[in-house]
Amino acid sequence: MSSTTKWSRPIRWLHLGLFLTITAQLFLSLVMAGPDDKHQTFIQHATLITHEYVGLLAAAIILIHWVYLAAAERVTFEHLFPWTGRGIGEVFGELGGLLRLRLPDESEQGGLAGFIHGLGLLLATAMGFTGTVMYFMLQAGRMESAGYHTAAFIHGTLANLMWAYWIGHGLIAILHQLLGHDTLRGMFRLGR
Repeated sequence: MSSTTKWSRPIRWLHLGLFLTITAQLFLSLVMAGPDDKHQTFIQHATLITHEYVGLLAAAIILIHWVYLAAAERVTFEHLFPWTGRGIGEVFGELGGLLRLRLPDESEQGGLAGFIHGLGLLLATAMGFTGTVMYFMLQAGRMESAGYHTAAFIHGTLANLMWAYWIGHGLIAILHQLLGHDTLRGMFRLGR
């Protein structure tokens, strides 16, 4: 088994896990009521409880993803966080090409794609962290504390950014597909 095959299968499963849990979280948040809502319906309460447990699962997947990134030989943090002069140059170069509907070669690990995935991972990490903090503070009966309110404010603000990321990421994947890249099938091909 080649090193690329060895490491590509787990990352696809992690990406699928993140996609499913984050998508579920976003749509559950449209129905649920907050834990302080005394007049929530059964459905609102059930979606809140589901949101809590799916959120803990998402946080675990995010943690595993970070451990995987630290252990994988072929993955570099420079790909996800291209914050050097060269990396930023690649990102802006690819962004300019994208604005002219020109995509980088499929065989290249693009700077822009890595940068977008890195931002998404940071956003998901912050949401997973604040959500987990809220869950445990709620379990400890500390919902009225300043720490809980701060975490809830940050979590809610980040949720709006996650919606924008989720929609934008989906639209770009569809654009890639329309421009001839086999992006959508490649994202969900788990067997190889």
